[in-house]
Amino acid sequence: MSLEFLSPDAATTFDDRAPALRSPIEWAHRDAGAELGERAGWRVVSGFGHPDAEADACRSSVGVADLSFLGKLELQGEAGLVAEIVSGLAGGATLAPGRAALHEEVWWCPITPDRVLAVTPPEQTATVRDALDQAAAADGGFASVIELTTAFGSNAVVGPLAREAFARATALDLRPERFEPASFAPVSVARTAGMVLRQGGDDRFLHLFGAGFAAYVWTVFVDAAESLGGRAVGTDALAASLRSDGTPDA
Repeated sequence: MSLEFLSPDAATTFDDRAPALRSPIEWAHRDAGAELGERAGWRVVSGFGHPDAEADACRSSVGVADLSFLGKLELQGEAGLVAEIVSGLAGGATLAPGRAALHEEVWWCPITPDRVLAVTPPEQTATVRDALDQAAAADGGFASVIELTTAFGSNAVVGPLAREAFARATALDLRPERFEPASFAPVSVARTAGMVLRQGGDDRFLHLFGAGFAAYVWTVFVDAAESLGGRAVGTDALAASLRSDGTPDA
């Protein structure tokens, strides 16, 4: 059975136009005054009309950004084969429990020894998916690739108070000495199954969760951010903040 229908880029065109790919809670962003831009076929929130306040939140408190456009590709198979495929596509990286690897802007995140999630910029999702499919098919062992881009929501939580925002929703210990850069954990957040990745810099986290909980999770984290002097932010403020500390854009 083909699972191609799970791939956003496989959407059928109409009148020679491809349908726009959207966050599952674009309606909520519109209600909040979001300004929408385009990236690799996705409609993305570039800002909420307050660029200075959004940039300040990322620098001095906490900003929450919807990054639903990030690709999510799960590789499943025998542990040794999964490790071999990941190593071949991730520049020789060897994954360890709780430790992700970054290669050419793609995060390789070990959920279990036989399941790895690749988180990609939207421009690379199809390329990485095709490379995973080819690698899985080339070996005589069993491995499969499932696209989960629209099955998972993803938010960036950034800023010096990002850990405090998470502390209001999860028991995961995010102190720098316990959750180092590139740390990755499948964990319950706001009583919802999810995953947390610490990206470059001390104050940058990616939270992944079931897309059906996107509105709930967004509300939990924006409320937490606002109580800490932060706010919802768009990709413009987030990108400027990422560049300011040398971290590649999402």
